[in-house]
Amino acid sequence: MPYKDPAKARAAATERARRYRRRKHIEKFGPDAGNMIGRHGNHARGERNGRWNNGRMRTSEGYIAIAVPVGHHLRQAHGYAYEHDLVAEKMLGRPLEANEVVHHRNGQRADNRPENLEVWTRSLHAREHSNHPGARDGFGRFTTGKRHDEEFPA
Repeated sequence: MPYKDPAKARAAATERARRYRRRKHIEKFGPDAGNMIGRHGNHARGERNGRWNNGRMRTSEGYIAIAVPVGHHLRQAHGYAYEHDLVAEKMLGRPLEANEVVHHRNGQRADNRPENLEVWTRSLHAREHSNHPGARDGFGRFTTGKRHDEEFPA
């Protein structure tokens, strides 16, 4: 019996397609196969991936990121948290506040030793990095496409 409501017709077709795909999946892999993501080497996640580096990665901006569990308060969309934030929180014994950032004393973003990290307010941190030589052009505007820390020593 055809549906008069197009939304119900689409829902019924979607359900039929889902049942068909499930039936074909059981024929191919067996009834206990479950989700096959990552079972063949493609789309492997975590430790099963050939590029797994024990939960550490270097971001495109040079920071070190650490894999953290779902629900961690510092977790980014990619599933990692910045190591310098984790180290700073451990040093402080409390979570970072919303107006706090972690500053690398020597300007090396991958150097996350506790003696190289300081917790600053966002405004102080922005003021510090805006005063580097080359951070602004002749009109006082910030130059685009440049990072204003280790490239321009103080």
